[in-house]
Amino acid sequence: MGHSSPHASNDSSVGTDRRWWSLVGLCLVTALVWVTASDISIALPTIAKDLGGSMDTLQWAVNGYFLAGALIIVGGRVGDIYGRRLVFAIGTILIIVGSVVAALAPSPIVLIIGRVLEGIGAAAILPTALAMIAVIFTGKQRDTAIAAWIAVCWGAQALGPLVGGAIVEGLSWRWIFWINLPIGIAALALTWWATPETRDVNTARRIDIPGVITLVGSIFLLSWALVQFDTLPTALFDAMIIGAVLLLVAFILIERRVANPVIKLSVFRMKRFDGAVLANLIANFVFGGVIFFMALYLQVVEGYDPLTAGLLLLPATIPILIVNPLGNWLGQRFGPAWPTAVGMACLAVAAFLLLDLTGDYSQLIAPFILIGIGIGLQITPCAATAVENPGDAGEGVVSGVFKAASMIGGSLGVAVGTAVFQSSARGQLESILSNPPAETLAKVLDVLTGGLTLDDVASLIPGDARQVITEVFDAAVGMAMWPTIAVSLIGVIVAIVLLRGKAPAGGMGH
Repeated sequence: MGHSSPHASNDSSVGTDRRWWSLVGLCLVTALVWVTASDISIALPTIAKDLGGSMDTLQWAVNGYFLAGALIIVGGRVGDIYGRRLVFAIGTILIIVGSVVAALAPSPIVLIIGRVLEGIGAAAILPTALAMIAVIFTGKQRDTAIAAWIAVCWGAQALGPLVGGAIVEGLSWRWIFWINLPIGIAALALTWWATPETRDVNTARRIDIPGVITLVGSIFLLSWALVQFDTLPTALFDAMIIGAVLLLVAFILIERRVANPVIKLSVFRMKRFDGAVLANLIANFVFGGVIFFMALYLQVVEGYDPLTAGLLLLPATIPILIVNPLGNWLGQRFGPAWPTAVGMACLAVAAFLLLDLTGDYSQLIAPFILIGIGIGLQITPCAATAVENPGDAGEGVVSGVFKAASMIGGSLGVAVGTAVFQSSARGQLESILSNPPAETLAKVLDVLTGGLTLDDVASLIPGDARQVITEVFDAAVGMAMWPTIAVSLIGVIVAIVLLRGKAPAGGMGH
């Protein structure tokens, strides 16, 4: 792939010094993408107080960003055709514009629009960044560059809640968006100067529009149905799931027939690629859901301020950076299967330990550390495996599919967890409050997301209001952890069955 790849145009050779500067620029913008993805979870209770909005509405500020990530595969394809540096630059500009919209938002709807714009920018940045690294670096340097870039992806996602908490406490939640402007502009200038333009010179300069529409439509319908699970009529929920499946089938049929597909489906015949993509989706499913709920738990139930809550999440995130080099070494030495399988097992045990939250913060430390270790072991082996052999699909497309799994996994983790959480909390509260009016139930549910304080609804709750809310939240989060446990155990099987073996000749490890 990096050995004078046919997918790179002739100007992809670049001096070593400038090449490493290019990596710095690509990593800076990527850090921006992932901090922006995760810093908002810690700010949601504060935003809810300022702008109003229920959990159903405000989680779209998280999911709108990830949902736009459905376009990542498209971003990779567009980069292969029109130039990866150009598409990367457009994505960075969209992050900046979306940040301005979100920073000025007078209502939850405008905030969500800004977040969706940022998400579309991320969809252009992530696949083109990984594809550019895969093209301009070769051999062991490519392994090192990918490991550094993946570490930045997860490190930024991991530190996002702390950054968000510090900004919300020190300035205002709006500054989590304003701060993106100077960083984005500086990183864009550095990347444009240091990175050569590359594209896939063998592909036709045409986009498969029906393929794009059916793929994005399928992912959007599935996520929306899961997000609104507890409020949609059963018939409508079923219709949306069926619609998502039909669109996916239509996408596959279109891709098999068109001359220039969004994704050459032959890439999915590569067992190791499928394993890497699935493992990445599962890792993000677990991490996205757990961080979303723990950020709420630490603020709503434990009563910590946003900065302290961000600091208290560090045991789940710092181990990712510490263990990542070990995961990279194990992947190069033994192949990706075992570090990934062990990592998935750690995630399953962590989620199991979060089923019962009746203690204090100290009970969270062990599961948090296990999550960090579990993610750190598998991320670089899976990324290296995903791009080791793009075949005729193109670097941008395989990078796009891999990073789309990150965004879709994060979105599904929040969506599935929220659906289970809301359903459980609603059922408990209906029983405790003896079938209350819808308005009363909605108000009490808003306390669980930090939108209202306990004092606002204490008169509506019989007995000790704080104890009731705590018990409802604990039980609802416990229910939300069961899908996480199941998905992590599936991840162990995926790793053992699909990821066995070493990289093929000419692939990542060579």
